[in-house]
This record gives sequence, C-alpha cells and structure tokens, in this order.
Amino acid sequence: MNVLIIIAFAATAALTAWWLAVARSAATISRLREEMREEVGYWQAESARAKARAAQLEKEVASWSAGCKQGRDDLVTVLPLIIAALERPAGGRAEADEDHPANR
Repeated sequence: MNVLIIIAFAATAALTAWWLAVARSAATISRLREEMREEVGYWQAESARAKARAAQLEKEVASWSAGCKQGRDDLVTVLPLIIAALERPAGGRAEADEDHPANR
C-alpha cells in the first residue's frame, strides 16, 4: 500500500511540476512576445521618423541647391558690371557718364 501511495504522490508531483513548467514557459513566451511587439513598434516609429527626416533633408538640399544656382546666376550677371567698375579710372568718370543727360 505504501508503494501505491508513493507512486501516486510521485505521479502527482510529476504532473504538478510539468504543469508549472508549462505555465512558466507560457508566461515567458507571452512576456517575450510583448517585448518583441514593443521593440517592433519602436523600430517602426524610428523608421517613420527617419523617413520624415530624409524627406525634410531632401527638401532642404533642393532649396539649398536652388539658392546656390541663383547665387551663381546673380554673380554671372553682376560680374561684368564689377569688372567694368574696376576698369574705370580712379579719379574721373567714364566717357559714357559724361553723355548722360543728368550730367549736362
């Protein structure tokens, strides 16, 4: 009889240990899945922020490039006037200025 009681308690202990291991494993898997979901959400949000920043930088680069082109165009337009002003005599007026109606 003692052997049957020992076998019954051993079987009950084994089933209880198995049930506790399964419950703990299920809890661990559930916790890890939740952590995984949080991490995936974090990286998706990070990706969205990076895409938004890339779009913003793309606009800034386009604007900066357009500004540089405008500056180059302005310089090309003004450069002949600067060269002409540097070629004028230091003390006198250019001949074209003497023919101007305001100087008569």
